[in-house]
Order: sequence, then C-alpha cells, then structure tokens
Amino acid sequence: MLLIGIGCVIAGIALSVKPTIIRLQKANNLFAPEEIVYNFTHMPEIFRTKELPAASHPHIFPNGPALTLPESFEAFGKTINTQEWLQETKTTGLLVAQDGRIVFEQYYLGNQADNAHISWSLAKSFISALIGIAIQEGKIESVHDPVDEYAPLLKGTGYEGVSLKNVLQMSSGIRFNEDYDDPNSDIVQLARRAALFDSFNDYAKQLVNEKEPGTYRRYTSFDTQVLAMVLQGATGESVTDYMSKKLWQPFGAEHSAWWIVDASGMEMGFGGLNATLRDFAKLGQLYLDHGMLNGKPIVPDAWISASLSMDSAHLLPGLNGSADSSIGYGYQWWIPDSPQRDYFAQGIYSQYIFVSPMTNTVIVKTSADPNYGSDESKRTVQHVEMFRAIATAARKLPLAN
Repeated sequence: MLLIGIGCVIAGIALSVKPTIIRLQKANNLFAPEEIVYNFTHMPEIFRTKELPAASHPHIFPNGPALTLPESFEAFGKTINTQEWLQETKTTGLLVAQDGRIVFEQYYLGNQADNAHISWSLAKSFISALIGIAIQEGKIESVHDPVDEYAPLLKGTGYEGVSLKNVLQMSSGIRFNEDYDDPNSDIVQLARRAALFDSFNDYAKQLVNEKEPGTYRRYTSFDTQVLAMVLQGATGESVTDYMSKKLWQPFGAEHSAWWIVDASGMEMGFGGLNATLRDFAKLGQLYLDHGMLNGKPIVPDAWISASLSMDSAHLLPGLNGSADSSIGYGYQWWIPDSPQRDYFAQGIYSQYIFVSPMTNTVIVKTSADPNYGSDESKRTVQHVEMFRAIATAARKLPLAN
C-alpha cells in the first residue's frame, strides 16, 4: 500500500509539472525557423499571461482609399524592392493608417487580423505612456523623483537614487548586456526567467552602476522593467489593471491583449505585450493626435512633447561617444535624424510602430525576421526608409472628409 501511495504521489507531481515541462520545451524552440511565426502569435501557450480585455466600446478605424505600396525605396544608395523586403524580413502583418483611416492592411504567413502578436520592445512605449498618465494624475510627482521612492526593492541596487527621467531615456548608467546572441547576457537571463516564471523584478538585485546616470545612453531593457515597477508602486495596481483603465479601454481596443507575467503576476514590461496590429496602431494614432481620441484626452499632450524631446547631447541622433546607438531617443521612443520629425517604437525581429507627423500617417509592422540581429542598425534604417516611402505615398491619397 505504501508503494502504491508513493506511486500516486509521484504520478500527481508528474501531472502537475507536465504543463511546465511542455512550456519549457516550447520556449526552448521559440525562435526555431519552422515555429517562430506560430509562436509569435501564440505566446500565451508558452508563457504565463494576464489578459487585457477588449474595450467595451471599441474604436474602429474607418477604411480609407486603398493604398498601393510603392514598388521600391532607397536605402544606403541602393534600390530595394518593397515586396521582396517584406518577404525577406518575414513580415507577418503590415497596416497603414493615414488621416486616421486604414488605407492598407495585409497579413502574411498565416497571421490574421485578430491574432495577438508579441510586441517585444514595442511594449516600452506603452509603459512610457502610462508613466505620463500617472504623473498627470499625481500618482507620480515628477520625472526627477528617484525610482526607488516608488519601488523600494530597488534600494541597495544600481538603481537607487537614479531619476525616473534617466530611466525613461535609457540613461540609468546601469551595467547591462543586451546581446541576444550571448547565452550569458542579462537579456537572455531575463528571457529564461520568463520561461521559468522566475521573478523579473528580483533581477535588479544583481545590477550595478557603471556610469554616472544621465550622461550616457545605453539601451537597457531592464530600465523599462523598472518603469513597470514604479507604475505598480505608485498606482497600487498591476500594470495590466492600470493600463486597462487608463489606456486600453479609453482608446477603444478592438481585441483583448495579453501581458507575459512571472509567477507573482508581474508583467514583463520591457517586452511582453501581445496585441493585434490595429491595437498597436492606436498608440501611434494617439500620439499623432496629441493624446486625444474623439475630443477626449487620454495621454497628456505635454507628456508626448516631452517624450519626443532630446534635451541632452547623449540623446541626440548621430555617432558620438555618449550613446550606443546613432538613432536619437526620448522617453522610450526612437527618434531618427531627419527633418520629417518622425519617430517609432521598435522591437526585436522587426516589430515597428512608425509615426509620421508630416504625412499624418501611422504604420505598424510585425515580423519574425530571422536576420534581424545580423546588422541591426542597418536593418533599422532600411525599415525607416521603407516606412517613409509608404507614408509619402499615403499622403497623396484623397483627404478625409
């Protein structure tokens, strides 16, 4: 009887851990060429998630006149065929909204309009918007406040005393390895935590400063996790709940979305949002329209202006010794060097929300780009030039009534 009892216990344990083992196997094959497209639109099957329900009163983009994509675009002195580029970068969806109307929307490689696609670092720009809302509500006093004032776990870490503004601008001074090809890098260790449901926030305990905050810009995904921690501490709510009330419902999300979370339910703020292209586009449209939807303010216009301002030399575009990227940076938005005043959110494997104020255009692209890391900066510029060509073509369409 004892052996039977022990056998039952072992069987019970095996049944309880089986889902975890299956998830780990799927996570291990997350980027496998034959599975990556499916995985990027089915992340809740692999990771623990928390749902953001669709808006009770969704905002539906009206359809505009159909846009024909430009046949080609120029980058680095070469002509690149648009359709070939979309295929090469394994595009899964492309949406163009001009004057608030959808003028182009197409899905590829089996993706569909109602599939929630992993954002990767597009999520950072959503977190930034929520910080701006929390400041307007008085839940956060100022961007000059130290982050550990709202997230006590950060005391005694490299983030203690670092201002919210420095973190927003990826200028925390934290030593952090963002190399996705290095199995021992910080970002890969964070990814393992997602697969194992380990705490994201606890990773802060091993991070130290290597530079004076506010003097050097190094792209550090954990900076955005710190912003998520600040949000949770300042509002007393989870990122999901606060985002649902202050952003997802107000801007009329058409579909439910899902945040990847750890065992404690903490969101992977630096890259764990899963949403549809239309709902990604709503953030770009909101910023383009100065934070307003149907005459109602959602994100403070002053916050949007501050988010797109580069008020220190290390934030400006161009090659210099005070940044690890030649593209400018604001509050979790990329700002290229150009008179067009465009800006974009970007995630690994070529995810984009591109905003063109001069043409009143928003472009969203989701992808499973297998060569994203081969020459990231060059690939980014090529995407930006394609988006500019598309936005220029969209501007020539008949105006909305």
